[in-house]
Amino acid sequence: MTLASTRRLSTGIGLLMLGAGCATKHPDNPALDAYPPGIVGSTDVVYYDIHGKTARELVDDMRRLGPQGGRYFGEAQSPLRWNWQTKSDGEGCRTSSANVIMRSEITMPRWSPPADTAPGLYTQWKTFLSGLETHEIGHKDISARHAREMLTSLRKMSGFCGSLDTERRRITSGVLTRLREEQLKYDADTRHGATQGAVFPARVTRPGAP
Repeated sequence: MTLASTRRLSTGIGLLMLGAGCATKHPDNPALDAYPPGIVGSTDVVYYDIHGKTARELVDDMRRLGPQGGRYFGEAQSPLRWNWQTKSDGEGCRTSSANVIMRSEITMPRWSPPADTAPGLYTQWKTFLSGLETHEIGHKDISARHAREMLTSLRKMSGFCGSLDTERRRITSGVLTRLREEQLKYDADTRHGATQGAVFPARVTRPGAP
């Protein structure tokens, strides 16, 4: 069996400042908290508990309890929010301040192996979990790069006062379109995390097989 990992898109759009905040700290994996300069970002990891002592039981639980009705074993959602202020410079208007806020939520399975777990299963699980986390962080990082692109473009805005709102809508819509496209490409390139180790149970290659 192969993992049906995540293809999450940062589709959240808003023009309301949610307030600056500090990123949630994850000492076990600092990559969860990594955001580009200027982006107000945080990452929360949400777990769903699964049970079992065999690979089949774990897969069945993930398909039952995982995100989107078990369609995926993991998920990353990173909606973007933004706001801005403008001021007149005598010849037109320009952006005086802009903010882009990103609140990421990564959903992951959590398993505590019982004493009678099948031999070698926990090692497979740790490899899978690491690969899945890497994949979901990749989705988060794609959103973060586009958040930075959006922030840079918004800060550079200037022109006739009456045209700035239209231009901002063009900028934000374009960034979100490119973001969706890159998220889809990322899933295609990684086969939903399979190339990053997000496969459970591990595939066994028979001697002589390609």
